[in-house]
Amino acid sequence: MQSYDVIIVGGGPAGERAAIQAAKLGKTAALVEQEHVVGGTGVNWGAIPSKTLRESALFVQSLTARKQDGIRCSIAGDISIADFMYRERLVVQRELELINRSLDRWAVEIVQGHGAFIDPHTIGITGVGGQMRVQLAAERIVLAVGSRPDHPEGLIFDDEVVFDSATVLRMPRLPRSVIVLGAGVVGVEYASIFAAMGLAVTLVDTRPQLLPYLDEELVQRLLRELKKLGVVILHDDHYAQVEKLQGHPPSVRVHTRQGLCLEADALLYCVGRTGNTADLGLANVGLTANARGLLMVNADFQTAVPHIYAVGDVIGYPALASTSMEQGRRAVRHAFGVPQHEREAQPLPFAIYAIPEVSYIGDTEQTLREQGHDIVVGRGNYGMNPRGQIIGDVGGILKLIFDAQNLKLLGVHVIGAQAAELVHIGQAFLYNGATAPQISETLYNYPTLSDLYRHAALEALQAHRHRMAGTPPA
Repeated sequence: MQSYDVIIVGGGPAGERAAIQAAKLGKTAALVEQEHVVGGTGVNWGAIPSKTLRESALFVQSLTARKQDGIRCSIAGDISIADFMYRERLVVQRELELINRSLDRWAVEIVQGHGAFIDPHTIGITGVGGQMRVQLAAERIVLAVGSRPDHPEGLIFDDEVVFDSATVLRMPRLPRSVIVLGAGVVGVEYASIFAAMGLAVTLVDTRPQLLPYLDEELVQRLLRELKKLGVVILHDDHYAQVEKLQGHPPSVRVHTRQGLCLEADALLYCVGRTGNTADLGLANVGLTANARGLLMVNADFQTAVPHIYAVGDVIGYPALASTSMEQGRRAVRHAFGVPQHEREAQPLPFAIYAIPEVSYIGDTEQTLREQGHDIVVGRGNYGMNPRGQIIGDVGGILKLIFDAQNLKLLGVHVIGAQAAELVHIGQAFLYNGATAPQISETLYNYPTLSDLYRHAALEALQAHRHRMAGTPPA
């Protein structure tokens, strides 16, 4: 039996930051990770690899499709899956080196193996063969076990023609065509990436409307851009049957509930995720996960057993790497009685790393109107911005929504290059209660996409003046 001040189960972003926070407080921490590397899904199989692949796809697209005036480029020969994934492996390896260096610096002990409760204060570690290797004890335990892609019964994920979001980047060959089943964030991202790589893509949306929580104006622009890439989008449908077609190489056939028959070289299934709690031994400590494998926690991330905390994807929404890291830090600070600033609930920035990029913070125009808010809207168009012209992105838009009474900013919605970066300017404005006049009078470097904020605010002010004067906008 080895004893620590805290045991963290799961070495993803939430667990890593929880362990380092404990070490910074002078506590001994054991970080249990069942995979051969730390970093979790985000670093090894999810966010970092997929975003790196996106940049490679954008680079190829810039050479083949988005030719600048007077410059013509071409790529000799076919690009293989190894070509696309080479840089991804370099980036992931570098990120893992940084994580391990940080954990080593703070003397966090990494224990490799599968962790499960033996009793409320003891975690048993089993190896590959299922044999108990060691038992760890601690007064406080943090669960940061993450989630995994759903695998519906009857659908065989063979990693040859049928993949999920954790295995799709390990495809044995680059397919010519892909069916993406599920049009959530992951599905939309991969559909656009594959299309930019030159693959024929069919995106099957199980809902009647694409990304219904996004601002409707941005959704329409996103749909338009996806179709320009060649993505075929089918709404309100799901698979009824999936067949593997033998051949050299094999392919896949999908029969949908609407009666369609789709064929492609590969299928990516990305509908839903499940918390990794099934084999944690929760019954040994009196905890129960919900139907999606998620744990309920209070505002301090305590489960029903007060000394056991849960953070990250395993507690559900918002399931972002950024929020998971903060949850890990705050859970450990609370566990050891460290005072921390109690922040008011604030809207979080979200990003969809599709092609084009989409990001937002705050309420949408349709939500505010449905709630009866009186609002004014201003837009900054990439096509009328010199930096947008320089980089060749003329279809993007930055949309700002203001309260019509006091002109305070209520929402920021961006589609286009660097949207996930641009939204943080709006985040700062939003958190500080900025108004349209203040945003319009802020100076920005020229030429920059950031200057879109000034143009959007000026347009909103003009719309407000026309409203007050009772005259139609120009």
